[in-house]
Amino acid sequence: MKFSIFIQNLKNKLFGKDQRQKEAPISEPTEKVKEILPRPSGSSSFIAPVRQPYFIQIGFDFGTSYSKCICRDVVTDKAWVHIPHKCVGQEFPFLNPSTLLLRDGTLSAVENLGCHYPENGLYHLKHALVKVSLRQFDDPVLNPYKTAAESQEVEALSGLIENCAIYYLAGALGEVRAQIRHRLPGFGALPNDYAAVNLAIPVADAERPVVNTVYQRILGEAWGLADNLCNHPKMHLNELQRLRKEKQSDQIHSLNESCFIYPEVSANVQGFVRSRVSSPGIYLFSDAGASTVDQSVFIFIRQDEGEYLTYLHGSVLPLGSGQIEHIAAMASGNVEWQSLEKWREIKEQGRAVPELRKAKEWIAGRLSQGTEATLAFAKKKLYLTDQLRDIRVIFGGGGHYEYPYKAAVMIPFSGQLFHHPIVPDVVGLPIPRDLQLGDSETRWMPRLSVAYGLSFEKGQLTGFTYPKDVSTPDAEELWPRFKNIPEAPSKDQC
Repeated sequence: MKFSIFIQNLKNKLFGKDQRQKEAPISEPTEKVKEILPRPSGSSSFIAPVRQPYFIQIGFDFGTSYSKCICRDVVTDKAWVHIPHKCVGQEFPFLNPSTLLLRDGTLSAVENLGCHYPENGLYHLKHALVKVSLRQFDDPVLNPYKTAAESQEVEALSGLIENCAIYYLAGALGEVRAQIRHRLPGFGALPNDYAAVNLAIPVADAERPVVNTVYQRILGEAWGLADNLCNHPKMHLNELQRLRKEKQSDQIHSLNESCFIYPEVSANVQGFVRSRVSSPGIYLFSDAGASTVDQSVFIFIRQDEGEYLTYLHGSVLPLGSGQIEHIAAMASGNVEWQSLEKWREIKEQGRAVPELRKAKEWIAGRLSQGTEATLAFAKKKLYLTDQLRDIRVIFGGGGHYEYPYKAAVMIPFSGQLFHHPIVPDVVGLPIPRDLQLGDSETRWMPRLSVAYGLSFEKGQLTGFTYPKDVSTPDAEELWPRFKNIPEAPSKDQC
């Protein structure tokens, strides 16, 4: 039986939708489902618990500059936005900075919430973890970590970044779990109370086994250490390493049962594909973050009363909004943290200065080329290449602007990939009805769409196929040979 069907049956039982009807027997529920079901006592009599067990699904969007989180009560199917305690009162109080500080070997969370490039800061952690997973040790995103590492050995650099990722995720998830206990009094009192976490990474990274495996392991360790590192207590790296070893025996259970990695685009469009306004077809999703622009072309279909995404191609382009201040800082001849922070502030103020204008022009040119490559690779996977003319575009990400990001992405639709220029429809993401938001808070959704998509139990998430598992049709499939049909026999041959 599908888990979604079980949950519906459980909800009917809890809320009395039809108590007169006899429940159909449930055959061989999964281990997770068994954890939710009330258990009989040792005697033959059944003792009902004071309440039904809780099942809370955490959707954690690990962002390059900020992380966002939405929690869902799976039984009641109601979701809410997690607000970190230190962010209360901010314009966007759900934005949890992903930057860490490292002073004299001691890790801590960033103290100034408005500063992206603090002294002794370690930033763009999510992107750095991907680069060390791929052994791309010359990437500029690793520079602050190289400065902080005590050794120049690549293994020491990898170890530092993994420690940082575990420390950050564990501290953030620890506060999420603490707030769940506060919101749901008695959570954890019943042995069957359950919480799980979903985390997303870009399609192009998620389909690489080496990256996916590292993220699974890191998330599993962080989940096991969440209560120990709640709210990021200051901790020396040696102490963190010792704590990791102590908890090692619990990691396998955490990894297998509670933690799940899911493609970021699939999470981003979860609310869209579930809505009645969505329509099947081919889409380009372009997500502008702080460090990268993540793009994917996918085909969305509905089948067997469910939704499915087939990815044709995914790209991770190092052209995020944070690169604008980096380029401007390089043009000014100073890439120290003070210079980066100064240029970021000028960019956020919208001031028109030559260095930023040139940086945006550079980003726009490279993004236009990258988008054209994304579309070209996707086109190779299509049996009917004209299908690309029906493509629609979805934009996302906290770094998305009209220029350079939207303007650059739209340029290739007038280029050589198409016989005639097209103007694809730009599709917006709907406001979900099951998320507790005030009227003034609906403007948060462009930054919360990934966390919202991740807040569904993993058995309910939309299915997908990675680009690497979609074969490229060969020439004969695209241009089948004509059959050799013999000419009609002549009169003499008859």
